[in-house]
Amino acid sequence: MRLMRRCVVAQGAIKQILVATFTFSLLQTWLIGSTVADGKQVAPDPNGPEQSFEHLWKTFDERYALFDAKGIDWDALYRVYRPKVTPATTDDQLFSIMCDLLRHLNDNHVVLISKNPNRSFSTGYLGYYFSEAGGSPFGGKSPGDVMRKGPVPKTYSIREFRETGDGIFAYGWAADHIGYLHFNRVANMDASRSAIDEIMAAFRNAKAVIIDIRRNGGGDDRIGKLIADRFADKRRLYMTTEDRTGPEHDDFAEPKEWYVKPDGPRQFTKRTLLLTDRTSISAAENFALAMKTLPHVVQIGDFTSGCFADPDHYKLPNGWGVTVSRNVFRDHHGFCWEGIGVPPEIWQPTTRADVEQERDPVFELALAIIDSGGIEPKRITRAPAQRKDEE
Repeated sequence: MRLMRRCVVAQGAIKQILVATFTFSLLQTWLIGSTVADGKQVAPDPNGPEQSFEHLWKTFDERYALFDAKGIDWDALYRVYRPKVTPATTDDQLFSIMCDLLRHLNDNHVVLISKNPNRSFSTGYLGYYFSEAGGSPFGGKSPGDVMRKGPVPKTYSIREFRETGDGIFAYGWAADHIGYLHFNRVANMDASRSAIDEIMAAFRNAKAVIIDIRRNGGGDDRIGKLIADRFADKRRLYMTTEDRTGPEHDDFAEPKEWYVKPDGPRQFTKRTLLLTDRTSISAAENFALAMKTLPHVVQIGDFTSGCFADPDHYKLPNGWGVTVSRNVFRDHHGFCWEGIGVPPEIWQPTTRADVEQERDPVFELALAIIDSGGIEPKRITRAPAQRKDEE
């Protein structure tokens, strides 16, 4: 009997200890998440710097699609940057800390936007490329100024040069029987369909065509496919996309396959040179993925911008906005070129001296290659997922 009473007393003491420990834990949590003002506990500001940082980090943790594709340890970056934010962090400091965090993603589609003052920061290589520190060939000109101008300087004569398709397309003759086509964005399905078929008709007797997607800001991948279809020799897998669907970094929907195939009134399957550089952006890059699967097409110039995914917009507690890449784009071999850009078969950079002297070495090389007899059709290796009946 005495032993039983001792057991009951012991159990009661243990229960009291557990209750006290739990209560202390709750109190400690509340104190850590609060501040003191005039001797009274004040709840944390739901729109404050700490909450905004936490919301930003968690939004990317649960929505951003490219952590695994790029090999980014998002938790490690949290441990570096979270201690820098306190309740006393100013807006200027917070904006700088967030920019430093997001910069590691190297994603032109990730943009942080604040108000009062109005400012924005793009985390990808393109911003650095246009800067003096990045050795911009454009001499400090803003991206907007550069993108508004055509890529080929006026010192080069393109005969019968005309615009069409709501100002998206421009085409003419770079030399005898060498067609030249530039489009500055991938937009307006109806106008683009009409324009590309007009251009294909004009180039029906050309011996070669130069397609220039430099100074192209991107747009709609479906339109890029429509244009590429006019150059296709047969149906070919060129890209897969996967949308992120859940909070885990590997939560994705089933891949969607994209195929280029002959479509429209006519196709051009003779020598085609594709001109690219870092100002070939987003949907223009996915167009490049399609064109690179065609044996008669050769890419010349520089790497493209390196941002393929589609962005979604989210609002932070403090009213700022941020865009988050929601899907993964891979080429027909399953490789993701995010943060890298589509590599040319023949690399030809453009220097600041070239721009200042209105020289276009990429355009000149394309003409020289065609004049010297062109390039033999390249061997296209079949993608691992491509079935034999799709060859």
